[in-house]
Amino acid sequence: MTWHFQVPVIQVFTKFDQFKRDIQMKLQDERSHSGLDFNAEVENVFNTHYQANLDKPPPFIRLESEDPHVVN
Repeated sequence: MTWHFQVPVIQVFTKFDQFKRDIQMKLQDERSHSGLDFNAEVENVFNTHYQANLDKPPPFIRLESEDPHVVN
């Protein structure tokens, strides 16, 4: 007898503030940050690299520093 259970899944992304810093530095290095919406670029990279390969993205939590001056 084989049992199949559906298990709830949630993604937890730690150090999301560091992820945002990395995107910011990449944009500065490429000098392509002029005219780009930083937050839109962060969401684009996040969705492309972390959500795109999933059939149905599960709920997620993105953990950041409590310091609002860390990034943008």
